[in-house]
Amino acid sequence: MRKVLPLVILILMSVDAAYAENDNTQEAFALLKKIANASRQFNYSGTFVYQHGGKSETSRIVHYVNGAGGEFEKLEALDGPPREVIRNNDQLTCYLPNLKTVIIEQRNARQLPVLVPERMSGIVENYTVRLAEMDRVAGYDCRVVVLEPKDNMRYGRSFCAEVGSGLPLRTHTINEKHEAIESFAFTQLTIGGSFNRDKVKSKYAAKSQSWRVDRSALTVSEQKADTGWVVGNQPPGFKKMTEINRSIAGRPGAVSHIVFSDGIAAVSIFIEAKPKERGAAQSLAHQGAVNIYTRPYADHVVTVLGEAPAATVMQIANSLELRANPVSAR
Repeated sequence: MRKVLPLVILILMSVDAAYAENDNTQEAFALLKKIANASRQFNYSGTFVYQHGGKSETSRIVHYVNGAGGEFEKLEALDGPPREVIRNNDQLTCYLPNLKTVIIEQRNARQLPVLVPERMSGIVENYTVRLAEMDRVAGYDCRVVVLEPKDNMRYGRSFCAEVGSGLPLRTHTINEKHEAIESFAFTQLTIGGSFNRDKVKSKYAAKSQSWRVDRSALTVSEQKADTGWVVGNQPPGFKKMTEINRSIAGRPGAVSHIVFSDGIAAVSIFIEAKPKERGAAQSLAHQGAVNIYTRPYADHVVTVLGEAPAATVMQIANSLELRANPVSAR
């Protein structure tokens, strides 16, 4: 899985119908909002395939929402080494049987099996949004909504949403060559059904009592701050969403973290002190739709990553500068 989970959903916050230029666009925005709500509010279980870079991963998921609004989820990898992730609201527990390790983290409610837009306010400035054809995925009829980028600084997206619930059944991330560089699709799916706590319990819970437990992620502290770092040549349409200093137990110095978004794609900037024992080489790597660019800057190492073209990620990294006399915290 990419990091712990290869599957990430970003919650749609709002849709302003005044942006709609015609009925097709208005219906497309309404469908995007329905997709996000369905992913958080419906019970479902099934098997899906995640494809990126010529590789594919198959996983099984069970997702429940109880009457009080709590979310429970079990995600099990069916390929490669066994892995199982249990989510209870914002607590994430990952079981790695081959390593006899349990990793416990705090996560927000965005960990679901498909990437969808997080914010709608700037989408029409950067994308053309339209409804496309009807299709069929995992035995369900679904409607396709397409987001076409207006420049080469971002990727295109398509979502096929089940007509009744709006649950996203298939997604594609599309590059400038109109190639799908990352995709997700259910191959088997059941929507609905009553809550069953046993189906979201780990099968490794009992035998893992003697395993190593890694709680290091819980020791991370975050504080909103003016880090002093600024992007001099900001790509059009991207706006700063968050800026924090993150302290990690066992690591000297804080890591600055800044997030930019165009309403669909998110790009993260990490700045930390350069390790004394080794230099920091400039490098560019990618995994699926995620490009990762690292470069040295004076006594720091800058790493920029996000689901955006390499040119966008590199422009942000190469124009990052340290402003004099930053304010330490707001």
